[in-house]
Amino acid sequence: MHIEEIIAKIVPIDRGCVKLAQTRFDNLIKPVGSLAKLEEMTSRYCGILGVYEKQDLDYPKRDLLVWCSIAEAEQAGKIIDAKWPVNVLAAETGGRCVALVVTSETEEDALEEGAALVQELVRESGFGLLGFGCLADVQDEMVRTAMAGGILQAAAMKVPVVLDGVATCKAAKKAAELAPQVLEYCFAGHVSAEEGAEEALEELHLSAPLRLHIPDGAGEGAALCFTLFNAGIKAFKEMETFEEAGVHAEKKEFSLAEQNKKEQGK
Repeated sequence: MHIEEIIAKIVPIDRGCVKLAQTRFDNLIKPVGSLAKLEEMTSRYCGILGVYEKQDLDYPKRDLLVWCSIAEAEQAGKIIDAKWPVNVLAAETGGRCVALVVTSETEEDALEEGAALVQELVRESGFGLLGFGCLADVQDEMVRTAMAGGILQAAAMKVPVVLDGVATCKAAKKAAELAPQVLEYCFAGHVSAEEGAEEALEELHLSAPLRLHIPDGAGEGAALCFTLFNAGIKAFKEMETFEEAGVHAEKKEFSLAEQNKKEQGK
């Protein structure tokens, strides 16, 4: 499939489902907004899937994709085969770590190579969530372009991507230049310690739930962010609303704003 056909399949997420999912969070027996980033992530995930009922939201099957050029292929193989942090952490959240070696020599080929690699993985294994890490130099244009193609393909298949590091953010920016709505499918895994990490996320208007001072964007932060996806979905599915629990106290009493007023009045 050509990249133009892939872009044509990318649609805006369902904002109605996002709003209804957030309404459920607001009605849970807890201070309104107290789960903060978990609520935003899960509500947006509901919008991607087009669901808002708790029984329709499942824990996604996931994979962590570590992109590299031929120059890093040997290193990538060692990481995948050994118990390095990136694959140990991915396994802890029920995923696996997969190395994707980019061989294209032109940007057009790289876009389609990245898209084809992601399409094959998603179709074969039914993944509903992908993490992107990168071993290549942040300036490696072919790897960044291939990742951009992968992000576009994932969005076309309604699969969110967790970005890890500056290179993956630059890839997302490149994808957004071709299809701006693709950023609705992107999540920031963490703020790495790389130079320009915060600025790269700000350019995408993304905020990360984690700041771990990890020195690279190889994928460890994305793997850990998978855990946060699980936590948000668990709260959405398993916590009860006031109505479900038969609690008739005013929800306002549980709001953070109301609690702050009470604190100030003491």
